[in-house]
Amino acid sequence: MKKRLIALALLSAVSGSSIAATANYTATVNSIADASIAPTNALHFGAMQPQVGAICTMASDGSIGGDCDSADANISIGIITVSNLVANTPMSVNVTGSGGANVAFAAQYTINNAATGPHNDIADNTPTAITTNPTADDITIDVYGSMTVTTALTPGSTYTADYTVDVSFQ
Repeated sequence: MKKRLIALALLSAVSGSSIAATANYTATVNSIADASIAPTNALHFGAMQPQVGAICTMASDGSIGGDCDSADANISIGIITVSNLVANTPMSVNVTGSGGANVAFAAQYTINNAATGPHNDIADNTPTAITTNPTADDITIDVYGSMTVTTALTPGSTYTADYTVDVSFQ
């Protein structure tokens, strides 16, 4: 009988209710992918007069004016695409032209697909605050402006001036 009582006491102690529990778990996070920026369409003013001071202008619709050949087949507005975005993210966009060999480019630009807007005909080197839209669509930046001859051009030659597109996340 004694053995039975000891066995019952042990069983009771082992099967009694617990008053604490501890467990370890894992917290997980995914890092946001880097945004990417790439040219979708190269900016080309076509052909222009070669004398110093000549100015070729391009409007936001891609039309050419000034000292340009408006019938040139190479004319195209520049389009830059910013992708891999996160919805509702504030950012700043700035496009800045520069001088090249014999020519200088002064940029103008339009920002498309932002949550707010419109953001049209923004002047060279003018930072513009925007927010990505709720579906995180790609932002496109249309680049146009004016090309000015700073040193006489050799007829039939090609000249370039760089421009910088800066997209900074706030």
